[in-house]
Amino acid sequence: MQPQFHALAGFAMAIPLAAVVFGLAVALVRWTRLRRRPQGDPASVLLGAVSTSLRERGELAASLGELRTVQERLVDALPFGLLWVDQRQRVAVLNRPGQALLGVRPGVVGLEAAFVLEPFPWLLDALAREPGPPWRCEGAGRRWRLRRIEAPDRIGALVEFEDVTEAELEARRIQLRERFAELGEMTAGVAHQLKNGLAVLKGHAQLLQREGHAEAAEALLTETGELDRLVQRFLQWARPLDPTLQPLRLEEAAAQALAELRRRPVSQGRQLLLEGRGEALADAQLLHQALVNLLENACQATPLGGKVSVRVEPRRISILDEGPGLGEDTAVRMLRPFESGRPGGTGLGLPLALKWLNAQGADLVLDVRPEGGTRAVVRW
Repeated sequence: MQPQFHALAGFAMAIPLAAVVFGLAVALVRWTRLRRRPQGDPASVLLGAVSTSLRERGELAASLGELRTVQERLVDALPFGLLWVDQRQRVAVLNRPGQALLGVRPGVVGLEAAFVLEPFPWLLDALAREPGPPWRCEGAGRRWRLRRIEAPDRIGALVEFEDVTEAELEARRIQLRERFAELGEMTAGVAHQLKNGLAVLKGHAQLLQREGHAEAAEALLTETGELDRLVQRFLQWARPLDPTLQPLRLEEAAAQALAELRRRPVSQGRQLLLEGRGEALADAQLLHQALVNLLENACQATPLGGKVSVRVEPRRISILDEGPGLGEDTAVRMLRPFESGRPGGTGLGLPLALKWLNAQGADLVLDVRPEGGTRAVVRW
């Protein structure tokens, strides 16, 4: 957070103190004027004093009203939420950005802080801390950046807060893109070298086949075929992406991916279910490829007779399997390139899905289902 915002917050909180000082100064000037006036008719003096007092009080009220308006505008202009809880443990200030972040109305100002902030325990924790550097925490499924500010003259507790969920996700996507680009350059070189060598081996296998060595030729062709599929995966990983984003019906994209998966042997003996509706801004081809990879992985984890369910919501697709589930460390590891969770795997299925989703502004999260199995969540 930039220093000028912190200075602005401190200045906004000091305005009420300045108003009090201003009022005392006006009262002192009025008292001095009254003492200097010549003695006259007591009634006239009294009426004059009352008239002057009323006029000056009106001017003071107008000045305080202007100061209060300036204070509110300054606090509402801050690019983060600002919470001030006074010494009576009541909400004294909650600016407009803060109200929007928490989803509360302006009427909470003046209420007991414990009552207002009960749904937001991370803010209650922030109020109990000592002033110091900012920190980050989880709350209501979001990531928050908080900072406890030293309040002027210890008039209560002052906390600034902001939702950094999207900023952290975007930073993670940028980091992944950079890592994918570096790995892609390396993988492309290795894949092209393997492709040239495989072409030579395949040619010799075909010669053996024509000369009557069918058994040896068949074994060699089988191995070269497996290696060729691996090379194609490598080339997919290395290929640069240029997504074309457009509004897509997610249930239609999921139905097309399921239709393709039903034609593959890995889906045999398993139920494939689809429910829900939703829309997102996505690339149709990249999303299709990512969903097919995720569904294939879910089918491989699900035993025969089990089911793989796809649940669609606005800006979200969840794929649920009935496999043994994944530990947190395993889920993170399986999203890394070339680290497979099963024997014979290339370790590129899930990382490729993550790369294709990341390119279109989506994220992929793997977690364990309470009833067993794994949930792969694609969210925009």
